[in-house]
Amino acid sequence: MKVAGYEFSPGARFQAGEHPEAKEVGAHLDMLRQRLNGELQPADVVADAKNPNSPLHSFFEWSDTKAAHEHRLQQARGLIRSVVAIYVREEKPAVRTRAFVHIPQGETSHYRSADHAMSQRDTRDIVLKRALEELIGWQRRYKDLLEFAEFCDSIDQLQLKLAASKN
Repeated sequence: MKVAGYEFSPGARFQAGEHPEAKEVGAHLDMLRQRLNGELQPADVVADAKNPNSPLHSFFEWSDTKAAHEHRLQQARGLIRSVVAIYVREEKPAVRTRAFVHIPQGETSHYRSADHAMSQRDTRDIVLKRALEELIGWQRRYKDLLEFAEFCDSIDQLQLKLAASKN
């Protein structure tokens, strides 16, 4: 099978869809992979990107101060995402769920407690939309595996149900 082209995936921090940069980046990464006996590692990508002439160079922050700050922000995001809340109700087993959910709104994004986000119509819609997008992405990646056909059908039904509930 031959690759017809490259694009950035939906949800990537780079522009999703067809862009000249994506084609060049994809081709360059594939060239690196081939040069490295078929095995591409992040360290190899960073080493190549250090060269200002590399098409990968502009995708990295080269100021150590800014990069360190961005890394700490990423660590903070990971910490927030890793916290689980344990909800208890009388005569029912405890339920564990993500304590905070990401709410991208306009120019800013933030985290809210999951129960608060789900109790407000606007943030509930944001959370459900993102969750559905993640499910659809999972479905796209694994739809060809027969073992997951039943789950893919359920995702299709959920899409229809959520679309109907908006009308």
